[in-house]
Amino acid sequence: MTPVDRELDPSSLFQSDTLKLYRLAKQKYANLSGVGAAKLGGRWNRINQEAIYTSTEMSTPWLERLVHTPKDQIPRNLALMEIHFDLRGVVPGFANTFIFLRSLSAAQLWESMNPPGSVPPIAIAVPSVIVPVWNVVLFPDAPGFWDRVSLASVEPVEFDPRLFPADAVAERA
Repeated sequence: MTPVDRELDPSSLFQSDTLKLYRLAKQKYANLSGVGAAKLGGRWNRINQEAIYTSTEMSTPWLERLVHTPKDQIPRNLALMEIHFDLRGVVPGFANTFIFLRSLSAAQLWESMNPPGSVPPIAIAVPSVIVPVWNVVLFPDAPGFWDRVSLASVEPVEFDPRLFPADAVAERA
């Protein structure tokens, strides 16, 4: 466990009945499908497993996008999604709803989540590697997902070009 992990308190996510999550995506993909992540797989999802990567803080998806974009390109055609997760009746750590990971590796996660006959969780909360906040990965194919997760808003956004070098160009569509 790292010092950042010790700073994150799982109970902080359960301060109200609704957990607000944020995602920055290309406008044409600003939905709850999770198909994009399924095509390539990711740290917390396998190929062919739909996943939606979100954060508990609005600024974190912006930082994540900056980290993963070449410095000479300005991301464009983006939308900020606000996603609501209904926490009423959720027991933190309950295997089929909301799992917290602090030091578990992705390989250990798949071992623990995918034994024969197991039901995948709706969400896993993992510490961001960029800032000390929770990222939450949602799994649209999990039982109960559509009862708990909804898209509250989608707003078009653009990065301020002052964050990039003067010779940076707009990202291709």
